[in-house]
Amino acid sequence: EPYRRQRQMCIRDRFMQFIIMDLEWNNAYCKKLKGYINEIIEFGACKVDKDFNVIDEFSVIVKAQVGKKLQGRVKALTHITNEDISNGVPFFKALSMFRNWVGDDENVFFSWGDGDIRTLIKNYEFFLKKNRIPFVNNYCDAQKYCQSFIPSASSSQQIGLSAAAFELGVNPDEFPHHRALDDSLLTAACLKRVNDSERLKRFITPCNRVFYEKLAYKPHIIRDIDNPIVDRSVFNCACDVCGGKVKKKKDWRFVNQSFRADFYCPNCDRNFKLCVRFKQYYDRIDIKRTFSEIVKVDKSQENVKA
Repeated sequence: EPYRRQRQMCIRDRFMQFIIMDLEWNNAYCKKLKGYINEIIEFGACKVDKDFNVIDEFSVIVKAQVGKKLQGRVKALTHITNEDISNGVPFFKALSMFRNWVGDDENVFFSWGDGDIRTLIKNYEFFLKKNRIPFVNNYCDAQKYCQSFIPSASSSQQIGLSAAAFELGVNPDEFPHHRALDDSLLTAACLKRVNDSERLKRFITPCNRVFYEKLAYKPHIIRDIDNPIVDRSVFNCACDVCGGKVKKKKDWRFVNQSFRADFYCPNCDRNFKLCVRFKQYYDRIDIKRTFSEIVKVDKSQENVKA
């Protein structure tokens, strides 16, 4: 473990090849999986230098093997046609071309959000029967990094690429949207606007066992109030208006993905509801508390309206 940490520090302190990747995919039903898979239909990527100037580009349409026809939404967004994917390069060959283009230098892969890297891993596993991609050495979520420079963006919500470009002073209309190469070039333009080598180091992670486990982990809502990982102190309640003591009118119950209880504040003479949601992630628990006032219904008025 100490060696692994030391190695991480070393690789982050030297320049590595930067690959900005974007994928287009089609959600298709797979009989073998008895479920749906996001099948890659286009690879797009660009290599950039340490200042995020583009030095090389890559683009290839992938031949569809699972979903022979594109969803209407995909065709409308990408303008890729069914004829395109029927005449494309098979996934194995497209991946080999991409691998050769990437080269053997130690690299950092960037993508806007982790959806693309997740999809690449799933396709790699489905077609090649392997769950690790050997030529991806390190990874950086370009969306998270760029969003750290946008004060108005909420940390709990992912900002879209075009919206982020606008906030960072990049004109997204200068780039065609929803094609893999063009989106990778737009991402490069955004990264160039916020190039900070010291901050960037904090967003680069090595693609080791923990990286793959974290991506594979499925976040879920905790439904059992007696779960030992639930912090019971979160259920302590005071009035959200005056901060005074309150009386609990109804016990905690699980409704619509959160625990709820009703309270009364004698100082404000108001009834309100506190909702607490626990969401388990790979390495943390997200806790969300929301207050909502309980409005009294005047039944006499209801009868008049009736």
